[in-house]
Amino acid sequence: MVSQVKREERRRFKRWEILIPCTVEWQGSSTTGQITNLSFGGALIKQVNAAPPKGTPVIVTFQVKKEPVELEGRLAGRIVHTFRQFTERGDIICFGVQFEEPVEEVRSKLIPVFQTFVGEVD
Repeated sequence: MVSQVKREERRRFKRWEILIPCTVEWQGSSTTGQITNLSFGGALIKQVNAAPPKGTPVIVTFQVKKEPVELEGRLAGRIVHTFRQFTERGDIICFGVQFEEPVEEVRSKLIPVFQTFVGEVD
């Protein structure tokens, strides 16, 4: 519990739980998955069938369709951790991506997404 609190204190940006389908591309490979946790600093991506090694540069592409809004985004990042979650349906591959674009660019791409799914963004 203490490590969870310290980790949250170190975070620069608020995180939102969200479900957005995405594609992650790296070094000639790609996988599809779900963004399940998103902030201006990065994303947690689950339900993928492959994970690039830690430190690998990636491009995360997503398309949001929530009537009447349709948004597309593409963000450059780097893998910061990979792990497996074990569930009764089997294991799920997950990884964290830290965005590498300037915060202003990330914000301009993600604010419409947050406004569509969670309302106001602080």
